[in-house]
Amino acid sequence: MPEWTDRRALLRIGGAALGAAAATATWGAAPAAAAGPEDADPADIITPQQFGALADGQHDDTDAIEQAILATRTRTTRIVVFPPGTYRITRTIVIPDVAGESFNRIQLRGYSTMTNRASIIQVTHDGVGIDVRCSLAAIYGLAFVAPAKTERNVALRFAGEVNTDDTDAAILECTFVSFKLAVEHVGRGLYFSHNLVALCTTGVSLAWPTSGVEGGADHVPPYGLRKWLITNNHFHSPFQAIVTQGAESSDFRGAIIQGNLLDIGRRLFIGSLTNSTISGNVVEKADNGAIIEITSGGHNLTIGDNVLGGFEPPQNNGTRAIQFSSGVKAHNVTISGNTFNWLNGSPIRFENDASRITIANNSFDNWNLSGRNDNAAIAVAGKASAFSVIGNVISPDPAKRPPITTTGGLHGSHVIGNASEQVPLVAGPVGADSFVQATPGRFNRIEVAGPLGAAAKVVSTSTEPVKVGTDRYGSFVVEGSNANPGVKGGVRVVPVNQSGSAATELLCSTTSTNELVSMAANATGLVPPADNARDLGSTTQRMRTVYAHQVVLAEHTPDTLPDAAGQAGGIVMVRDPKTGKRGLALSDGAAWRNVVLGPKV
Repeated sequence: MPEWTDRRALLRIGGAALGAAAATATWGAAPAAAAGPEDADPADIITPQQFGALADGQHDDTDAIEQAILATRTRTTRIVVFPPGTYRITRTIVIPDVAGESFNRIQLRGYSTMTNRASIIQVTHDGVGIDVRCSLAAIYGLAFVAPAKTERNVALRFAGEVNTDDTDAAILECTFVSFKLAVEHVGRGLYFSHNLVALCTTGVSLAWPTSGVEGGADHVPPYGLRKWLITNNHFHSPFQAIVTQGAESSDFRGAIIQGNLLDIGRRLFIGSLTNSTISGNVVEKADNGAIIEITSGGHNLTIGDNVLGGFEPPQNNGTRAIQFSSGVKAHNVTISGNTFNWLNGSPIRFENDASRITIANNSFDNWNLSGRNDNAAIAVAGKASAFSVIGNVISPDPAKRPPITTTGGLHGSHVIGNASEQVPLVAGPVGADSFVQATPGRFNRIEVAGPLGAAAKVVSTSTEPVKVGTDRYGSFVVEGSNANPGVKGGVRVVPVNQSGSAATELLCSTTSTNELVSMAANATGLVPPADNARDLGSTTQRMRTVYAHQVVLAEHTPDTLPDAAGQAGGIVMVRDPKTGKRGLALSDGAAWRNVVLGPKV
């Protein structure tokens, strides 16, 4: 095994006993490293101590670090190892991209972790700590610490010089404390994982080069802006964890922002984003603006399984969780499985038209704590088209308003299966091509694309005794709320006996009043309305052929016969008051005429 992989060998090499002379900070010929212990092979390892670094937090180690980096340019591995200690630097250390002597794939390695500061780079000046201008560089296990946050202090900057778009940096198990900006990344490609960012204004800034981009379509916007893997980091008390800057006419894409923890988190993401996922992040005590704010792009996004919120009062000052800004017409966005809590404003807000949006299985708890009437659990300041809002659990709004609001109306959308105490669910115009559940948690419209054996099957799991005539099986009733309110009609299915046999009732209000009459169909046949004042046909829509096992006619007397003029073709049973016998009468449109009955059957 090479000695540079052996920790004990590193500690032997890393002491001041190496006695390396400090080298000048120039990018000329590579300096010769001072002789080390007999068992250390300089070809296997390069450390700043070989060039005079003391790593005691007092001595200026800037020159020694530069010379160690410079010494890697002729190596195949290009690795600089920082044994435990505090390396004080007083000006920016540049890792260049020298033509013909590429520093690409250089690695700076230390012994720090997210929880342990062993190899510390102490940045004491107001500027960039290490400026990496080559591609594919990697920083492992270094703790970047500033005495205090200043106006321009930045721990790490990555910006290519030769092929400016192709940066592809990796930063793992590092710590950044007290910087205005922890990491500035210009170009595509960043792997940022298992790092701690504490007390910084901004954690990671992603930008695009303003010039010098080479290559074909895969290297220029929009596709060039891609490859961001930002996972499993701890952001402690930043104003903003991740931002994208510049190139607003294009879209930052291909991002996985996952599993990050923001403790006293404020804001997780601000900027342009498409074709990406933000998932599994936890943000507590967020304030100072929306936790996730999409300022451009805003399509083909999945935002799921996050916990996004403020904090319990009186410490709460949370605003919004997810916001699409006014310049964004969001589309093809899925927001699912998130928990929103302790927010003064709207958990989800679209500041413009939005379309093809799925909002499903989220929990909205303690939102709109400010009680403003312009807040909603889901607010669309524009036209909402093809929205699918399904299976969300929404706590009450202190302003007692519907949890979903649109200013441009809901179109071609459905809002079903949501649990909310607030009814109606939607404020604002609802198009005729949309469906909104009337009662939370109830599905009352089912559509099928083709013929099925059954459009719907309802299974009762009730264990209570059957109550005859009660609405146990469900109903569909149309109610009017216009100039003539009341029940207009519908269908109801009820038990008719103790075994639970069902009858289907056809309901209809009368033409002059909203009195409800019904006709039931059950095992005994058709049961007409109770007052028997209406029939099943009419003069224009007749029942031409009727097959029946038995017809029972109502009994009349001559003085109770209806007007024959309006009953042409009608047949009734008449009792002769003189003889007491029953017979038939047929209307010819002018009068009722006796029908002679034959002998007994």
